[in-house]
Amino acid sequence: MRKSPEKSIVKPEPIRNFTAEEVVCIPFDPPSRFLKKTIEKLSSKEKNIGFGYLYHLKNKTVLYQSLGASSVVLSLERLIVSGAKRIVLLGFCGSLNPEFRIKDVVSISKALSEEGTSKHYFPRRRVFYPSPTLKNRIETVLRNSKLPFLTGSLVSTDAPYRETRSWLKQKQKRRIDLVDMEASAVFALANFYGIQATALTIISDELWGGTWNKEFRSSELIEKMKKYFVPLLHFSS
Repeated sequence: MRKSPEKSIVKPEPIRNFTAEEVVCIPFDPPSRFLKKTIEKLSSKEKNIGFGYLYHLKNKTVLYQSLGASSVVLSLERLIVSGAKRIVLLGFCGSLNPEFRIKDVVSISKALSEEGTSKHYFPRRRVFYPSPTLKNRIETVLRNSKLPFLTGSLVSTDAPYRETRSWLKQKQKRRIDLVDMEASAVFALANFYGIQATALTIISDELWGGTWNKEFRSSELIEKMKKYFVPLLHFSS
């Protein structure tokens, strides 16, 4: 049985008028800003909370451009105290495995923490998992829409510019497929509060060959966002 965590002196404040039980978290938007334009068309309300932007949709809140583990957790803490019970992370990632290529869509099966936030919630854990129920629901939506996807493991880092060749080899030995900056912290936070979280990512760049191949400006990346991410802004889990 897990010991009850010590209560924090500093407590998050609820956010008025953003009380939806489901949060769609979009930490990064490629240069086209396609996601921002789409969200603004659907939104009835917008709020800058310092570490990102909140948009009010019909049955959910969108947390937009809260980049990195610490920023996304700061924002999500306030949304959880406001009533959030489900978090769907729609992100972008780099591939460390040649079987995962740019524009592939991946449902994350586990996340290794190399960011500095998760350890404050679980000091002895480094690997975190999505919520099976929410993960299965999102994957069912994709299957019913005949949208193919992969499943894979991921490492979250605070320092993308320290992804060295030796770092890459270490991750490949551990059979880690992908890298991002948020997923492990989102999973840890959800686990800490006993709520649900899952992550669906689009591969925007590749590192597996020892060089950085990136396609953030690709028109095909926009098509993937249209097919995979936009329907999940309407979907109620």
